[in-house]
Amino acid sequence: MNTEKQEFARNIIKHISRLERQRRYFLDKHLGAYKLHGSMFLIISFLDRNPGASQDRLCEYLLIDKSGIARKCKKLQGLGYIRREQSRDDRRQNNLFLTEKGKELIPVIRSLLAEWRGIVTKNMDENEQKMLIELLSLMEKNALEYNQGEIL
Repeated sequence: MNTEKQEFARNIIKHISRLERQRRYFLDKHLGAYKLHGSMFLIISFLDRNPGASQDRLCEYLLIDKSGIARKCKKLQGLGYIRREQSRDDRRQNNLFLTEKGKELIPVIRSLLAEWRGIVTKNMDENEQKMLIELLSLMEKNALEYNQGEIL
């Protein structure tokens, strides 16, 4: 691989990693009062859009291993934000739902995500924002296809 391509790969990784760390810091700082950290807000947001989803479905969506999801769900359940119900179809599965306390977090999370978007897209017009999402989506799709091919 030539130097220019290596530099491109390093820069992509560097910028995405730094951006993710800054997002995590921002959200952890603002959601700390609710005892939320890391990807816990993603689980709450996902369950708002997908009530009754299984832990396996969460794993697939967030690309987090089963034990990681189980730990986070247990923590969220202990905080009173979600509840688990054993699946009627498969007793080995739990269906997850937001509690009223969890539902109260949705506007808080949405507001913080909107604020974060404003921060990171400052000086970007709508077309640039759309293009960025399209390019990142394409990169993610390419990575997933490659990694799935490697696993098979």
